[in-house]
Amino acid sequence: MKSAPSPAAFYFRRASRCYQQTRYVESIQHYLNGLELDVPPHYIYADLAKTYEMVGKWDSALACIEIALQLCPDSSTAFRRKTRFIDEKHCYEKLIFHSGVLQKLEFPPPDFLRMLTKKSQTVPRTLNPQVHPESHWCIELERFNLTCDAMMSGQTVWHISQLIQQTYSEIGNLLACYPSRPVFLSIINTNRTRGLQGSLPNWASGSYDYASGIQIAYCAFIEPVLGPLYSLIRHEWVHLLIHELTENRCPMWLDEGIAQCLARPMFQYEQHYVKQASRNGSLLPFIALNCHFSQIPAKKRKLAYLQSAMMSGYLIQQFGFEEIRQLLYQLRDGVPAETAIEQSFAMTLKEIQMEAVS
Repeated sequence: MKSAPSPAAFYFRRASRCYQQTRYVESIQHYLNGLELDVPPHYIYADLAKTYEMVGKWDSALACIEIALQLCPDSSTAFRRKTRFIDEKHCYEKLIFHSGVLQKLEFPPPDFLRMLTKKSQTVPRTLNPQVHPESHWCIELERFNLTCDAMMSGQTVWHISQLIQQTYSEIGNLLACYPSRPVFLSIINTNRTRGLQGSLPNWASGSYDYASGIQIAYCAFIEPVLGPLYSLIRHEWVHLLIHELTENRCPMWLDEGIAQCLARPMFQYEQHYVKQASRNGSLLPFIALNCHFSQIPAKKRKLAYLQSAMMSGYLIQQFGFEEIRQLLYQLRDGVPAETAIEQSFAMTLKEIQMEAVS
């Protein structure tokens, strides 16, 4: 006769289910509830660590993974995750440090606070009858209009606005292009508005659409972690500028690749992932990389982004942004992508890929 599962196992199953549904804050709470009832095997701590990673809590993730390694020192999964957490933590901390935003005013200036308003947005009951009317921070500035989750502090909204200003200047300078009209940005915590992301697809954390602007979704207890958020803003801002530069004629792999390269450096494990795919002969064909990535099977989507980033990163490193801009101008003028690339770099796509992943 089988013994009944422990009360802790109930919470761990719910935690796993919430993780699969990208409900990371709920998942963490279920893990913690289960830990109060039982001492679990090492992989529960490793999975909790991975969930902390998804909300940008790398110190908590590292603390959990250390417990997992104490319980099972030879766990290759736990060791691999620890290496990944350290890589991500250092990358995002460096990214936000070099933005200079946190070294500026500690508190928002009075003019900013006077323009910052809190607006209610009633959620249609047909979408989710359990959700009460939401409110958001809104501010309209010269270069962009920003909407943020109302649970953020005014200081966080100020920091985000400064990150957008930094993105406007830095990315605009690299691509020699600036938005032709004010940009609408919506930055919402999915922990509070689950299922109400509008046009944002489930597989993405950010999206750009010419009509509606930039949407960023993050999952956090209350405040977003600024490093990953800054990376997402930069990524979608690049899409916006490439859309304007090429009049929407850029091949998908190049669009996504440049966006990823300018958003943040590639992690070491990401580079290893692509090189391993190359050794295994499982890189995606260019016909797939020219399609919208939502059409690529979910299991291959990560590879599509990283493969594109490595190729674009190679071109940027070898030829510089001046040549990249000239390529984008050719695409705008209607030159076929493969022809424009060969004219700009004297290399075929296959040669570029081979050099990029070597």
